[in-house]
Amino acid sequence: MSNFILVVDDDASHRTLICDALQELGYATIEAKNGREALDLLEDDIPGAVLLDLRMPVMSGWGLLDALKKMPRARNLPIIIISGYGFEWEAELVGAAGYISKPVDLDKVRTTVQQIVGPPEVAMVH
Repeated sequence: MSNFILVVDDDASHRTLICDALQELGYATIEAKNGREALDLLEDDIPGAVLLDLRMPVMSGWGLLDALKKMPRARNLPIIIISGYGFEWEAELVGAAGYISKPVDLDKVRTTVQQIVGPPEVAMVH
């Protein structure tokens, strides 16, 4: 597993907000605009966690969750669901590590990622 966080959301402004907040803490982030794009990215490397919107075109968050369950190397991948339409108990039902409701509270994003992933690896300062 790598030390980057994959943020999957079809709304570019949400992705940017979340990535900026995580990068401020020292996490590396990668973005995908739907589940299909996320799956393509996961062929190369498995992130430390995935922050996942559920309602997206092309491949929804539900579709990505199903695909990840079939990937042995993604079996222990922490998924944090970010949704304006779901409920925390739904996240537990699908085995997600956490749930953040929309509109996104960036403090909740920061604390949830830190609790689930741990602190970011400290980059070497030149």
